[in-house]
Amino acid sequence: MVFNTSFALAEDYDLCQSQIDEYQNNGHILLRKVIPESEIAELRTSVLRSHEALKHEEEDFQKAFRITQNLWEINDTVRAHVLSKRYAGIAAKLLGCRDVRIYHDLTFFKEGLGKGKPTPWHQDGHYWPLDTEGCITLWVPLIDCPVDMGPMSFVSGSHLNKNAEHLPISDESDEYIRNLVEKENLSVAPAQHMNAGDATFHSCWTYHAAASNTTDRTRIAFAIAYYDADAKVPVEPPTNERRAANLARWFPGAVPGGPAATEKNPAVLFPHD
Repeated sequence: MVFNTSFALAEDYDLCQSQIDEYQNNGHILLRKVIPESEIAELRTSVLRSHEALKHEEEDFQKAFRITQNLWEINDTVRAHVLSKRYAGIAAKLLGCRDVRIYHDLTFFKEGLGKGKPTPWHQDGHYWPLDTEGCITLWVPLIDCPVDMGPMSFVSGSHLNKNAEHLPISDESDEYIRNLVEKENLSVAPAQHMNAGDATFHSCWTYHAAASNTTDRTRIAFAIAYYDADAKVPVEPPTNERRAANLARWFPGAVPGGPAATEKNPAVLFPHD
């Protein structure tokens, strides 16, 4: 599987060891200028067009955000970004693995004027149907995203446990994690201003949330979920309905105990693997 990408999307991001250590200790990190400035406008246009084309599949999570998924399958510009060695290289270095595969991509649109409600605290791992700790999501705003537009907050170090694994994103998960933070005196890293093209990376086990969008613009964000390229499909059946649905949708034909590697999950750094 070979795709053409611009030089900017293949160019290594200058990631230092202290940043890798920060991610591995905290389970999240904010990196500046991950998407090259020259590429942002075209990606934003392509994401908006692709989201509209997939409008019939849009999901609305409690009025907190709207998503569509796997835009890379219908748009060449989005595909070039999803399969960018620049972004995948960051993900692999943060995880400490040789390569990453694509789980899926998705939009995160949060309406302005308070219509985009707060995103409850949750762990993405509730939804991931893989047998690996090596899971990571790149989340990037495609317009400048001040704090009052609802960028994400994280609980540092929470990726080291799975205490909220049993809960889908909900008021219940929000209350449960808030209580854990207070009871265990956990460290919350508050949301920071992000310029278009800045990106956060977080583990699928890191508690995270976002405030309401009180600006007059819709928050336009895009995400790419990666995992260790050597990950397996669990031998045991999925433990909840969403994991079962995601296993069937994103890993068609994969077998229990076998590699989590289908046509929907290309390896990025070594694409012939």
